Amino acid sequence: MRNKKLGEILMEAGLLEAKLKEALEVQELEPGTLLGVALVRIGAVGEDDVARAVAMQAGAEFVDPTRLHVDPSLVWRIGRSFAERRQVLPIGRRMGRIRVAVADPRNQDLLRELEFAFGGPVEAVIAAPTALREAILLHYDMEPVAERMLAGVDERLRGMTTAPTSLELDPEAIARHLRRGSGSTYVDLVDFLLINAIERGASDLHLEPQREHVRVRLRVDGLLREVLTLPTWCLQNIVGRFKVLARMDVAERRRPQDGKVAVTLGGHTVDLRLATMPSQYGENVVARILDPHMVRQDLRGLGWQSEQLSAYYRLLTRPRGLLLVVGPTGSGKSTTLYASIHRLNQEATSIVTIEDPVEYTLPGIMQTQVDEKTGVTFASSVRALLRQDPNVMVIGEVRDSDTAQAAVEAANTGHMVLSTLHAGNCVAAVGRLQELGVSGSLLSAALIGVVSQRLVRRVCQVCSILGDPVPEDWERLGMEPLDLGGPIRRVGPGCPHCQYIGYSGRLGLFELMPVTEAVRTAILEGATETAIWNIARSEGVVTVIDDALRRVQEGVTTLEELARMIPLSDYPREVLPSPLIELAPPEPLSARLPAVAPPAPEVAATEVVAPEVAPVEEVPPEGPVEEPIPVPRAPARSRPQILLVDDAKEILDMVELALEDDYEVRKATDGVEGLAAVEAERPDLIVLDVMMPRMSGYEVCSQLREDPETATIPILFLSARGDAGHVKQGLRAGGDDYLPKPFDPEELELRIRALLRRAGWKAGG
Repeated sequence: MRNKKLGEILMEAGLLEAKLKEALEVQELEPGTLLGVALVRIGAVGEDDVARAVAMQAGAEFVDPTRLHVDPSLVWRIGRSFAERRQVLPIGRRMGRIRVAVADPRNQDLLRELEFAFGGPVEAVIAAPTALREAILLHYDMEPVAERMLAGVDERLRGMTTAPTSLELDPEAIARHLRRGSGSTYVDLVDFLLINAIERGASDLHLEPQREHVRVRLRVDGLLREVLTLPTWCLQNIVGRFKVLARMDVAERRRPQDGKVAVTLGGHTVDLRLATMPSQYGENVVARILDPHMVRQDLRGLGWQSEQLSAYYRLLTRPRGLLLVVGPTGSGKSTTLYASIHRLNQEATSIVTIEDPVEYTLPGIMQTQVDEKTGVTFASSVRALLRQDPNVMVIGEVRDSDTAQAAVEAANTGHMVLSTLHAGNCVAAVGRLQELGVSGSLLSAALIGVVSQRLVRRVCQVCSILGDPVPEDWERLGMEPLDLGGPIRRVGPGCPHCQYIGYSGRLGLFELMPVTEAVRTAILEGATETAIWNIARSEGVVTVIDDALRRVQEGVTTLEELARMIPLSDYPREVLPSPLIELAPPEPLSARLPAVAPPAPEVAATEVVAPEVAPVEEVPPEGPVEEPIPVPRAPARSRPQILLVDDAKEILDMVELALEDDYEVRKATDGVEGLAAVEAERPDLIVLDVMMPRMSGYEVCSQLREDPETATIPILFLSARGDAGHVKQGLRAGGDDYLPKPFDPEELELRIRALLRRAGWKAGG
């Protein structure tokens, strides 16, 4: 067979018939194209048929590397990039030779390189190119190798070193114990306190011993409320129960202690951080209730305005720089940081955090606990982690000059650094860092943006009332009266919906200052706070006060709440709004807000009464209903329509936010829904995630490419799997472009614009 040509071998096998001539014509049109490649391209034969013929021609063995046992010790002798570039995979040993699967056995240079790499002779076996690529992706995945290494570990050595503590709360069990007079009193009492705290949405539970009783308070929406008192004689046993749960020393009462426990209520798990402190009348206990859901909080759900959030995303996707979140204690800085980490947490991004303490466990993140006693400080941890070269460093708080210097150094050496700082506003953060010893030159080079934020309570939409602002509102706030465009929401009498407080839930108020060239120059030249504010305001920076007044106009919060949470003394007088010239006149409040429900009847305290919504009558369509036409052509449009397909709501919202000004945006949450959306109306471009339930992005793309009606729609893959293998797989599936996450919104927009331009999109069709 060695002297026969490939075409002859295939002809004898009866695989060519009349297709050989057509393949030769392809070779004439594209000189250098191998005959086997041309035959596969025109559909005359399959890849496996060509590979078998090549093996017969070379006198070599044909193999399917996806079905073979491959020796992992040989795989890692050559790098993944070399294997992908040269299309080769070592598979095992035989008769003193290393067997390697290749697509082209005539490449003698490759075989000589492999002999040098393995230090001995190699034997080439033939594999089809596609199967070879799949095998390379499979066997260079580290997980199977690690599984093989761990397979022989003794079962007795596989247990966890320490079992996690957990507590299952069962309200029905407490009720049964009360009816029967059974159960453990203090166990049930602690469970009862925790159940009520979690169900009421409290962030803290406080047990505070007084002279004659023990006061129990819950912090709800940022404010403490006394919920009951207990006799002093039960304090010691309650504290003991808490200590047992958190694995503290029950006998130690003279020094502070802390611990943690996971608590499950109704299938929902929260973490408790317990801390005790000796006081005059006994030990004080505070239980912080940490909901892991907050780690995955969508940034938009925190209360950001769309324009601010879009600008923040642009800063967050920078490759380097220092991005600060500032505000007083309890302003939600940590929540913003965790939501930002969740946004950045992708396969290709290395993220490390330095926290005191580590409150939430973040999957895929390396978290470091500060411990002053052992010398593990914020500053020392930052400098140690620089040697590990992470992409993103998250510093829990900049507290001292050493930490400030370390954070700035890390940002200036090519890392993205996120941190919090106690400062009254964005510009004050600049002065605070300079007070900590950071020079203007280093700070101006490192700082890329500052976020200042506050948390305010949402006014209850059920029981609140409408009314005009009164002079006392403005006096409490410390401002001259402003025209807010009509009546605003005011606190009502309270109702079951808001637990008779008048407020329900909280939202963030945000102020974002990107460090532009003008601001950078002002910092470098040592400009005053007022001067920097004048520059920032001229560039469109919206203060927390502006954001707050907008929220009052929208009926979300009240002037009383603003007066409680936002001290105007944090800002220079020149920055404060006079009349609201920045705000467009709002439409009447009655058009912007839901109608106020009538006073709720007296009900039990645990019952929540929602406002009634009148049913919407279905209006039958006029005329006959036409049958849908499969995959209709795109109608005439004044701007392109983009279909976003992703199972992550935050990504859908973020991409929509980046594109909605220039494009008509539709969304689908998985591959099956995406195909249905294309069938309903053909978009001008599709932005497609890769890993989705029910159907992957690769499968969606391949299916669209097989249909002549959808084969020409530009497809941009947007995926956290950004390594070369996945990029190639996306392009092989028919994608036109591939952008790894996390992504720069501006780069996404530019790539979409380029794809539409290449597709010849024009307004009106």
